[in-house]
Amino acid sequence: MNLFFDTSALVKFFHNEDGTDKVTDLIENSDNEVWILDIAKLEFRSAVFRRFRNGEIEKEELNTALRFFSEQLISFNVESIGPGVLKEAENLLDDYGMDFGLRTLDALHLGAFQLISEKDWVFITSDKNLTEAAKASGAKVLDPASS
Repeated sequence: MNLFFDTSALVKFFHNEDGTDKVTDLIENSDNEVWILDIAKLEFRSAVFRRFRNGEIEKEELNTALRFFSEQLISFNVESIGPGVLKEAENLLDDYGMDFGLRTLDALHLGAFQLISEKDWVFITSDKNLTEAAKASGAKVLDPASS
């Protein structure tokens, strides 16, 4: 199965929190192909540095997460942000920004997913607004932190 992770879900593979077990099972399942948008590399760093600043993780955990992410990245399919993704994100903001509070980076993730996915793909996110916008767009969505 092809799984497209936004950063809110992807970070759970590298930091223990609600949904970590589900994300780990999905990523480690050899039947699954993991896809991310290239901006997830920056968002991931931002997320773990925020957790460090907020006292949620220690420096050793921060360094481990960054190292593990770099090592794991080679097994992910990374989609680039190009003109098509930007246009699709713009269209998604026009369609869902007002009703669902879709934000810029979330629209980019969903835009890339919309452009490359086929009917059997799953969009993985733990962001509530993005979940609702993705469902409204017709995507099959999984929130690993929900029961």
